[in-house]
Amino acid sequence: MQSDGWHVSVSPYYLDQTQNKPREIDLVAEKLWPVLDTFNRPIGDVAVRLFIECKFVPSNSYSVFWFTDKDMEAAEKLICSQKPFRPDNTYTKKHHYLARSNRVAKLFTTKTDRSTENDPYYKALTQVLDAMVSMRGRPASVPAPKKRATRTMALLEFPLVVCSSFQQTYGVDFYADSTPEKIANNFQLEIQYAYLDRNGTQRDEHLLLDFVEFSQLNAFVESIGNDAEIAAYLAETN
Repeated sequence: MQSDGWHVSVSPYYLDQTQNKPREIDLVAEKLWPVLDTFNRPIGDVAVRLFIECKFVPSNSYSVFWFTDKDMEAAEKLICSQKPFRPDNTYTKKHHYLARSNRVAKLFTTKTDRSTENDPYYKALTQVLDAMVSMRGRPASVPAPKKRATRTMALLEFPLVVCSSFQQTYGVDFYADSTPEKIANNFQLEIQYAYLDRNGTQRDEHLLLDFVEFSQLNAFVESIGNDAEIAAYLAETN
């Protein structure tokens, strides 16, 4: 990601609000996309921040995810909670949360010798979501582009889990008996996440968490770049 222009922080620490303990996440990656005016002059930036947890999936473990239809209305609300995306907008519907797939994982289980708390997926999603709710909204730490100052006009933040492989990962239908099929492509987990925010207030949010196979990381980053370019266009036209 550094070679692709991302500013990467390795193992940054944050305070877990629920237990008041310092914890760490594997990576926080940030990148700027310029917002251009009608004369193609930069007037600001869209900052993108990725909260990344990396997980090695052992070859002797088998994981199954239950898939169902994505709540598209809730997904659109989630997208529009990050300006400058707007509801019922053609460009908003090109966001990867809406355009990539109308199916989403809801539950999962892993056959492993470990306890549930140490399940590679359970631990990963807990770590990345805790880190995101504790660290999001902070000013971007990306160095300013040469010969111009930065002005953040939009901040897009995404939680994701990068897995070593989907080789032993399978999907089934949530509502019907179905034969498990190998998961071949990156996918999202839909979750209703309850937590205490930085002010100690109880929150309950609908969130989408990207699961990305390492060999497909470039394709995922490209889709995030498309989201940023759309946000830059919408920011200029606001």
